[in-house]
Amino acid sequence: MNIPKVLLCALTLLAVLGGPALAGEKEVLAFFQEQGARITLNKTGQATKLSLNAKTGVLVQQFQSLGELKHLEELAVNMPPGGNNDWAFIHKMPALKKLTIWHGHKFSQLTPFSDLPLESLVLGGCMGLRDLNKGNLARQRDAVLGLKGLPELKRLSLYHSPLTPDDAHLAHIAREFPKLVDLRVDFNAPRGSKIKITPAGLKNLHSLSLKVLTIENAQFFTAEHMRMIATIPTLEKLSINAQKKAMPGILVSAARSARPDLEMTVKLPHKKIETRRIKKTSSKLTDE
Repeated sequence: MNIPKVLLCALTLLAVLGGPALAGEKEVLAFFQEQGARITLNKTGQATKLSLNAKTGVLVQQFQSLGELKHLEELAVNMPPGGNNDWAFIHKMPALKKLTIWHGHKFSQLTPFSDLPLESLVLGGCMGLRDLNKGNLARQRDAVLGLKGLPELKRLSLYHSPLTPDDAHLAHIAREFPKLVDLRVDFNAPRGSKIKITPAGLKNLHSLSLKVLTIENAQFFTAEHMRMIATIPTLEKLSINAQKKAMPGILVSAARSARPDLEMTVKLPHKKIETRRIKKTSSKLTDE
């Protein structure tokens, strides 16, 4: 089939620009509904929540049209097409409070998600931070230092992502996000570098009012590390993800000994889950 040159040029231009632009909330919603997005509307028909699997082929400019949804409070995207310079639209969404990104392969830094009124930020398995920084180990290792200006952040989840292998990273989180009550971190280090978390570094988390803490890749810790974690003054629940490599029982025991009232969950390999909760009944402590 012969395609006219004018049409061919137009198609090429659209590909370069990232797809056709969408105008207005109704057109944006219609498009993303066709893409299989799950959308929640308020009583006046405006979108407040949107969850999208962008691996279906959403192009950059189409993705950026989400900025038309001025009442959107929650946005969750799997495999977004946006690179480092393609996220300005989220800064034009005044109601956005919760942002979740899974498997972000197109961005190499976290600065696009800074300076927002977010209360919750989830970044899971964002391997662009690894793959796009292979020639710059320092930038890969210190990516979390580029995340700033989130004064209202209460929940930060950095799971399956080696973003906190150093004391300086924990200090940054404690300093930049003082309202955190729920934190998930992966202590693994990027390939070619070492984990440098110390008990003194973990003490940075004591300055936060954390109620829930989830940790990954902590099997190299000592009993002192675990005691420092367990004794975070406000902590109510500690979850240990040890599905990749089991954590020595002595480390779990150290945390339990330090805080017998702390609810602990340990996810073991093969999806086995061990939970121990100690509940105070009158003046007695009983296992549940």
